[in-house]
Amino acid sequence: MIILDDLPFKFVDREGFKQFCQELQPRFRLPSRPTLTRDCYALFLAEKKNLKDFFKKLSSRVCLTTNTWTSIQNLNYMCLTAHFIYDNWTLHKKIINFCPITSHAGEVIGTAVKNCLLE
Repeated sequence: MIILDDLPFKFVDREGFKQFCQELQPRFRLPSRPTLTRDCYALFLAEKKNLKDFFKKLSSRVCLTTNTWTSIQNLNYMCLTAHFIYDNWTLHKKIINFCPITSHAGEVIGTAVKNCLLE
């Protein structure tokens, strides 16, 4: 729920959420914010490994695209996406990385792509 709904980890500390969970299942013990953070990070690492393993086994070629933008806080970001043909000639895409960048200059983007692929 926290990840799917883009909620902050501190959401589990809010009184309304605690009361809601207590009503729903009184015996349920809410995870603490540090536990939630640790579990989400562990899930991220596991999914990252799964993605690497997936691409190692993939027999088709992979094309990469980048999308860059500037947030309303004036921070620059880049999203790196892999596109590939899979079973039955269907086109698929997977986000490889999402990272902050210092500018939209080609050299900066190229370095960011290289660093993303080396992770």
